[in-house]
Amino acid sequence: MNRVLAWLEMFGLFALLYVGIPYAGLRIDRILGLSPLPIFVRGLGLILLSVGVAILAWCFALFSRVGRGTPNPAMPPESLVTIGPYQWTRNPIALGHATALIGLSLFLGSVFAAVIVVVLAFPVHLAMLHEERTLEARFGDAYRLYKASVPRWVPRPWKR
Repeated sequence: MNRVLAWLEMFGLFALLYVGIPYAGLRIDRILGLSPLPIFVRGLGLILLSVGVAILAWCFALFSRVGRGTPNPAMPPESLVTIGPYQWTRNPIALGHATALIGLSLFLGSVFAAVIVVVLAFPVHLAMLHEERTLEARFGDAYRLYKASVPRWVPRPWKR
């Protein structure tokens, strides 16, 4: 039951992000008198939203199946997850959210919602620095080796 509650808490937080950021962005756009984005930008937004959601679904499945945990810090994975998107970047969930939220913002035609996502990158980066210290304490040398071989943010190209 604890695992179910941990997932529900995370989905509640995600729902707030996916409603709150676009709502705030659209309101600010309206206050500033900004025009909605062109239709081709909105189409690009739908593609980015889909890619971001796919990344998130993949990461969540790995956290559950391989890590035997959740993205909720109250019930983190028991095992270090280093496969799938985690072999290209140490923070695919944050990148998946950023991609999906920017995509949603563009799809809705809100310039300022996309700006909010970019501004939130700084506190997310600080949170990731804290998370890295936590992971190093939990997984020791295994995490240090992973950290040395996988970039924090910018995914590296796939290996053949």
